[in-house]
Amino acid sequence: MLRAILVVLLGLQGAQAVETWPNGAHAAVSLAYDDALASQLDHALPALERHGLKATFYLALANPPVRLRMDGWRRAALRGHELGNHTLFHQCSGSAPGHEWIEAHRDLDTTSVAHMLDQVRVANTMLQAIDGRHERTFNAPCFEQQAAGKSYWPAIRDEFVALRPAGAAPVGLSGAQLIALVREQGAHGGVVNLVFHGVGGDYLATSKEAHEELLQFLDAHRDQYWTDTYLNIVRHQRAAKPGWVLDWADEFEGDALDTRKWVAEVAGHGYGNNEMQFYTARRQNLRVEDGKLVIEARKEAYRGKQYTSARLKTAGLMERQYGRFEARIQLPRGQGIWPAFWMLGADIGKAGWPRSGEIDIMENIGKEPGIVHGTLHGPGYSGEKGFGAPAPLAGGQSYADSFHVFAVEWEPGEIRWYRDGLHYHTARPQSVKGEWVFEHPFFVLLNLAVGGYWPGYPDASSAFPQLMQVDYVRVYRRDE
Repeated sequence: MLRAILVVLLGLQGAQAVETWPNGAHAAVSLAYDDALASQLDHALPALERHGLKATFYLALANPPVRLRMDGWRRAALRGHELGNHTLFHQCSGSAPGHEWIEAHRDLDTTSVAHMLDQVRVANTMLQAIDGRHERTFNAPCFEQQAAGKSYWPAIRDEFVALRPAGAAPVGLSGAQLIALVREQGAHGGVVNLVFHGVGGDYLATSKEAHEELLQFLDAHRDQYWTDTYLNIVRHQRAAKPGWVLDWADEFEGDALDTRKWVAEVAGHGYGNNEMQFYTARRQNLRVEDGKLVIEARKEAYRGKQYTSARLKTAGLMERQYGRFEARIQLPRGQGIWPAFWMLGADIGKAGWPRSGEIDIMENIGKEPGIVHGTLHGPGYSGEKGFGAPAPLAGGQSYADSFHVFAVEWEPGEIRWYRDGLHYHTARPQSVKGEWVFEHPFFVLLNLAVGGYWPGYPDASSAFPQLMQVDYVRVYRRDE
């Protein structure tokens, strides 16, 4: 008999539903696959890949398909899917109706809160060994929160980015019924949470045909439904800025740079600054791993240069006039090291520099580990005459010690600079000693230079390799 197990939403700690989603979608869809079942690798994952949709697989680590098919789960993570925590032993309440299958040693009714905390910590360690990632979300087995009569969620909350609310577990529904469920739950925006178990096999199964029909629908209606991993959905919710709507982003999931979003420059001509590196697209200098973009500066002879590194741009792919441009970055350190997150006018090919305009969201010279600079360059105020301000860290801290969020908010006639939410610099037409050239589209760049007139050059104190790690880049537009 066709049936759907519908569960009351339990509420999401720390992230409330928002009504705006990437690409203008009306609602977000989180597809979860519980327990780590063979049919998920055999049928669900290939179907998701065919349609370019991302999902979360919540692994119960003691289930045999984890041990027997480790490479399959690892490949899923490398392709941008999330491996979530579903505990080690899938503890559920033996006293709940229909739970006669619960074994005594896996009965949540006799399991302590401390034991559940130990379980999820060990499970997180095992998951990290599989996918190398540190951020994780949690889905409770059987959607139950009580261990020996006490809620164990408060004890485990700090181990996760988010605890996933219960959702609809559609067992035996047709494709049309699954689509109707998405339409119904997504009618008012927010997040549609669907939790599958078996797909075309195993237990609590959904047929391959129904599952495929749902994915075809979601693929064809991306303008209405944004389907992604639960971790990415939570990241989006928490990153939502009052008055701003996410317009473009790269969270750097998977195992390769998204060439639909970035162009890697390959050149070594010094870029007008007498820089010493040759920019390459090699994995040694440019890669995506552990959910981050890594730009690595290396000391090595290459095409007539003594250093290599990487430089990315969104030119021709993503160009915007106005918005909030934000990235979370951990900087490198050392004499002669020069990381930057910045923007250039999209008309630079015609107008030339500095008439095209340049917005330096963040620059750091390695000999000043506790200072970043936000600067504007245009006709009459370029190079060392740029209009800028520093953002120092207090107490001798270094930007290389941890990640920080760097942003500008660019609106008609005004640009504001932020570091970790602190507003530290503003530019307006009357601020600059020359023509204001910031009312046209710009593109984004990320690069790690070695040497140059401003930072100076590496010396005996400079250690290599140096890494610039980028957790995400997000671009918002005004919510009108």
